[in-house]
Amino acid sequence: MYFVANDAVLDQAIAFLNSFRAHNPTIALCLIPYNDDVAGLVRLAGEYDFGIWSDDDTLAWCDGVSRRFHDRTVGQYRKLAMWEGPFDEFVYIDTDTVVLTDIGFVFAHLEDFGFVASHSNIPQIRKWVWKDSIYDAQVLTGRQIAYAANTGFLVSRRQCLPRTAVDERLPAAVALAEHMELFCCEQPLLNYLIVTSGVRHGSLMTIAAKTRSWHIPMERWAGDPSYVVEDGRVVVPDSPHLLMHWAGEWARARDTGAQIPYFELWNHYRRLRDPQETP
Repeated sequence: MYFVANDAVLDQAIAFLNSFRAHNPTIALCLIPYNDDVAGLVRLAGEYDFGIWSDDDTLAWCDGVSRRFHDRTVGQYRKLAMWEGPFDEFVYIDTDTVVLTDIGFVFAHLEDFGFVASHSNIPQIRKWVWKDSIYDAQVLTGRQIAYAANTGFLVSRRQCLPRTAVDERLPAAVALAEHMELFCCEQPLLNYLIVTSGVRHGSLMTIAAKTRSWHIPMERWAGDPSYVVEDGRVVVPDSPHLLMHWAGEWARARDTGAQIPYFELWNHYRRLRDPQETP
């Protein structure tokens, strides 16, 4: 599994690592540095048994891709490195999450798919990938646009998106930049690369809906106020949980001065290895 982080989100990363290792003690884990500010995280590598990405050339290439879409280097684009990394099959999870179960089950879906997100094909979240103008561009099909997956969780195989394939399709992607919701950084580009890859793609949500397999653990968004939390667990009868994702909620809390939703769940994992520590 890969994760992207730096010391600016050290508290979030510790909560994430505590939760991940609580439920996944043996899965190989690799940090892809968001930027060079990772000294604090690197000191945790032994405690949490993770490796540090060391291919600077690939990271520089990712940074170059980010500058094609932004006026600065944006570390989220370093997710592209995963398809050049050491793992033939891998999971990626954002660090503004806590993991709530063993993630090993997701690898079985790679028998049928090359890319598996957590959620996709939800009309209300298309706006976080594509602006309305994408339909007028007449470059992507309605089905490709509708996929609109959240890229905070991805399962894939290394050969599904090699660097050469990205380079080949990058000019066409850049031509669509005005139609992308670049506030969400790499998410529109990854969606474009996935839906134009020719590789079968889906999400845990669409797999569950198609197969009626509602026992598949699902991602939960912290912006939904309907969950009940007890002792580090999200309690919803007959509905297993993959992770809780605070997408957008940390920024909202910072801007308003409010506490993040489900703080007690996050704090449970932040202090899991040191109950007396105050984040």
